[in-house]
Amino acid sequence: MQYVVLDLEWNSGFCKRTRSFINEIIELGAVKLDEEMNIIGQFSIFVRPDITKRLNATVKELTQITNEDLKHGATFTYAISKFRKFVADCTVMSWSTTDLSTLEANCEYYYGSQRIPFLKYYADVQDYFQSVCRPEVRQQMALQAAAEALSVPMDDIPLHRAVGDSILTARILKKIYSKERFEPFIRPVDDEFYRRLNFHITYLCNYDNPLIDKSQMYFICPSCKETCQQTEAWKVKNRAFNAVFECLSCAVRYKGRIQFKLQFDGVKIIKKLSPVSDECPAAGDEQSAASD
Repeated sequence: MQYVVLDLEWNSGFCKRTRSFINEIIELGAVKLDEEMNIIGQFSIFVRPDITKRLNATVKELTQITNEDLKHGATFTYAISKFRKFVADCTVMSWSTTDLSTLEANCEYYYGSQRIPFLKYYADVQDYFQSVCRPEVRQQMALQAAAEALSVPMDDIPLHRAVGDSILTARILKKIYSKERFEPFIRPVDDEFYRRLNFHITYLCNYDNPLIDKSQMYFICPSCKETCQQTEAWKVKNRAFNAVFECLSCAVRYKGRIQFKLQFDGVKIIKKLSPVSDECPAAGDEQSAASD
């Protein structure tokens, strides 16, 4: 099996036809990898914009792409056609699914369908990196930050450019690659895949919502492992339920914070317990669980 790492650059603008903002793709870059994650091919193409004719200043500064570059670029449909031949039957990968969402929006604009023509199998390299290197951290790491954390060289490639970021993603993957661990991250692109991709995560903040499992709204003292007693009513703040708890055995008061995060696979419950004062050494003890 071979793989293709994809990266995009885009320019955000207002589309009069759809009466909405869209991230219009202006560059598509990729590298092809063999089974051992060695780079064996490269693809790069500028895409001539149709929605917003001129680049905004931030994009120009970040990417160093010019309006003159795009003036001679290909149409979106031609670029996708060429890239489809490059991909063939390879599994497509990217750093997070953000590029896929952008591709969906562009495909809908140009083809009238959100389906991505060249996508048969897909793997999220950022998701794999998080599971291997940072399983205890919920916040996802940006591409360059991940490269720095792994001491992956990047001085020799143009960052914030489609091919350069594809190469960097490939280098990160090669450094942490294990066939057995990576295979479960390869998913067939079917109806369920698109439903999952387009599912919007929400935080449940209505106490009476039937999806909220009230039996999970408790905390265990990190010192004595006894159940803490809730001493005030729940208050919703920053998309979370907050209340004060007290461990009667240790005579320590805590701030309890619980989030109910509705994801595609169910509700994830995130708990955080921190002392009200400095009297407890187990500050910031975090508890989390998931339920279907």
